[in-house]
Amino acid sequence: MRKLIKIPIYVVILFAIGIIAGNFTFKALSFSRTVAVPDVRGKSTIEANNILKDKELYIRIEGEDYDALIPEGYIIRQDVPSGNKVKEGREIKVVLSRGPKVKYVPDVVGQTLDAAEAQLRGRGIRIKKIIYIHSDAVPKDSIIAQRPEVNESGADMFSVIISLGGFDENAKGESQHRDK
Repeated sequence: MRKLIKIPIYVVILFAIGIIAGNFTFKALSFSRTVAVPDVRGKSTIEANNILKDKELYIRIEGEDYDALIPEGYIIRQDVPSGNKVKEGREIKVVLSRGPKVKYVPDVVGQTLDAAEAQLRGRGIRIKKIIYIHSDAVPKDSIIAQRPEVNESGADMFSVIISLGGFDENAKGESQHRDK
């Protein structure tokens, strides 16, 4: 009979010891300090690494992406927003800029629309707006002007003005405008 009483007592004692040990383990593991994540967007990787290291955090480069505003090699975004609290020793994942998708815009003035589109397509540029006007100085179907101009950035809003040739007073209609 004594053995029957001892077994439940041992089980209860063992269970209590397990709960106490689990509690101490949890407290020991969660004892690490939390820190606020700094904003490293727009910083170089070396500068961001130093900022994060001061907070006992680590940088991890997750990839690269094009960005027209942030220079090549600088951080575009981070996985944990600045100001959020994380535990020391955590990695902050970042994405680096590859710079603008199009480094510069070629000169297409004087070309036909088809020739200009072929040249621009090779650089990943699409013409978004086409404006047709009459011009006595420029042959019909030739590009008179472009925006952005040669070697400017901002090719995501590329537009051209195309000549309709000389104005014929007998022909109906005026300048035309077309968005792509």
